[in-house]
Amino acid sequence: MISHKLAKRHASGNPIRVGWVGAGRMNTGAICQTALMKGIFNAVICDIRPEAAIRAYEINGFKRGDILITDSASLANDAIRKGKPVITQNSLLMPELELDCVVEGTGVPEVGAQVAFRCIHGGKNIIMLNVEADVVVGPILHRMAEKAGVIYSVSSGDEPGLITELVDRWGGLGFEVVAVGKTPASLGKMDKHATPDTVAEDAKALNINSHFLVTFRDTTKTAIEMSCISNATGLIPDVRGMHGPVAGIYDMAKIFCLAGEGGILNRRGVVDYARPLLLSDGSIDFVNSVTPGVFVVVRTTHPQIQQDLDYFNVVRSGDYFTFYTPYHLVTNEIPLSIVWAVEDHEPTVVPRSGLLTEVIGAAKSNLKAGTIIDGGGGFTVYAVNDLACVAKKEGCVPFGLLEGAKLVKDVKVDQVITQDMVELKTDTLIYHLRKLQDQLIPPTEVK
Repeated sequence: MISHKLAKRHASGNPIRVGWVGAGRMNTGAICQTALMKGIFNAVICDIRPEAAIRAYEINGFKRGDILITDSASLANDAIRKGKPVITQNSLLMPELELDCVVEGTGVPEVGAQVAFRCIHGGKNIIMLNVEADVVVGPILHRMAEKAGVIYSVSSGDEPGLITELVDRWGGLGFEVVAVGKTPASLGKMDKHATPDTVAEDAKALNINSHFLVTFRDTTKTAIEMSCISNATGLIPDVRGMHGPVAGIYDMAKIFCLAGEGGILNRRGVVDYARPLLLSDGSIDFVNSVTPGVFVVVRTTHPQIQQDLDYFNVVRSGDYFTFYTPYHLVTNEIPLSIVWAVEDHEPTVVPRSGLLTEVIGAAKSNLKAGTIIDGGGGFTVYAVNDLACVAKKEGCVPFGLLEGAKLVKDVKVDQVITQDMVELKTDTLIYHLRKLQDQLIPPTEVK
């Protein structure tokens, strides 16, 4: 419970001081939620666009003239002590500031790796909304954080946090967790070869960045998030890229069971996703789909437990039952991870299973040697996932290292990018962290 802990902090005049890296839509929503809470304070917002950070403060009651904009650690710390809001454009300043926790929400793997690495070594708890960085170097950052005595964690609220919490709940209660997944509305128009150009019209209608929409349409975001969940829970992708069937609330338990029992799985205990049901006009059937939520299919053969679940009308197919939430509240629930990290010294989502699942990249079209790969949400590659031990044997490149890489060979559409096909950028921290991780933490083997 967080309310009592925050009430004590509020009464003592010692709020949790939070620094936010990024003032985009997700972080801004979380900043608004935190602003409603007692015992916690939005001390610093970092963004290369000061106006975005100013807006995040202004919509929560601060006047522009009361906000300190600085890249000086001493000036920022003086303001923090006085309870004055601070804005900086320099994310590398965060470890030097008098903060209890930093939230990284840029979605850029290199920035996420830099902020997390520096915060850990600066003695700061770090909450990652940046799952893109976690699936590349999460295991090494988690190990560093443990040695430094701070918390490294992916955030609550988003699918990795929500699903990991549900796996802990139902698995902890003794159910066999068969399959977990998400059903984003964006996959109603799934297109693994989507580009910013092909989604431009829809992005404009939705008032979102076209590159951002691409990461959802081409399954990149899903592959990344489900890999994060895999590394946290020990559940694995059943096949490369997962199955991703069209399925609604009443289909999950029928589909996500063993093939010999009429389903699609080769084994139990997997991460996957489902595409939402569509109505006759092509729109999402939100009534019968889990969208935009998550699902957990469990198995129990205990007759009394089955009878109890039937009594509560839990969706059932044989020994399989479906639990689900029809939403995920990413911006609203990020503060939960902050409080758990600072007050309880507990992470929400960490790669306890090491690098069990790897995110790798496949070509969106026939690409020529000399092409510079533009990374997630772009024109050249989309993400899929597979067992990390398999990806290593095949020489697959981690998806988060592909941005800026140069192809040295022609690559066919849907072909997975391997080490012999590219010249990687080696002047990034995430590259060197991954190199260190490969030396110290080998991929987790699956029997």
